[in-house]
Amino acid sequence: MKQIPLLLTLIMLMTTACAPTATAMPVDSVISPSTAAAADTLVPTEAPVNPKLPAASFESVTYINEEVGFALDYPVGWTVTETVVGDRGKQIQFLSAPELADMAILPENAARLNATVYQWDPKNDLAAYVATRKTAWESSGFTIVEELPLVLDLGLNAVQFELKTPDSSAVVLITALGDQYLVLTGEGNLPLVKEIVQRLRPISVR
Repeated sequence: MKQIPLLLTLIMLMTTACAPTATAMPVDSVISPSTAAAADTLVPTEAPVNPKLPAASFESVTYINEEVGFALDYPVGWTVTETVVGDRGKQIQFLSAPELADMAILPENAARLNATVYQWDPKNDLAAYVATRKTAWESSGFTIVEELPLVLDLGLNAVQFELKTPDSSAVVLITALGDQYLVLTGEGNLPLVKEIVQRLRPISVR
């Protein structure tokens, strides 16, 4: 039987554990492979990288989503695409190599990261949303190895988790942007994934 990638399992849990009104919101402002070459010119001057962070270990490209209101630096050479999960909506997928999209187990040093936007009630209640996610993980047999509250650039509050299953591990960062919740879920090279997700920053929604 084909093994389901851990990221897909986590995304399905995040979706099904939400309140009845919750949906994954489609995100249309995406740097696709055809436009990725120009991505290094997209610099969100209204949201510079947090100067308290150490310099990135990678040469970066900046992904900007003006509809939702966030920017994220990721390594040059990665692919960025939209992927549909069920009938709930779309996620933005960042891959260190394009062939990793459907792999259940990633090769050494490879990494895969999904960004998903959720609508969930109550709005603007990060603590309640995080509590619901933790309950879903624990009931599914996931072990929370690390729970780290963070203040990202421009005072954006977030919580970063490291999760462990019998077969794999993942990093999940959860934050609220306006009345929506943004969840970054990554696996593979976890130190690199943590470095990327902590460079998340808000930008002005136009």
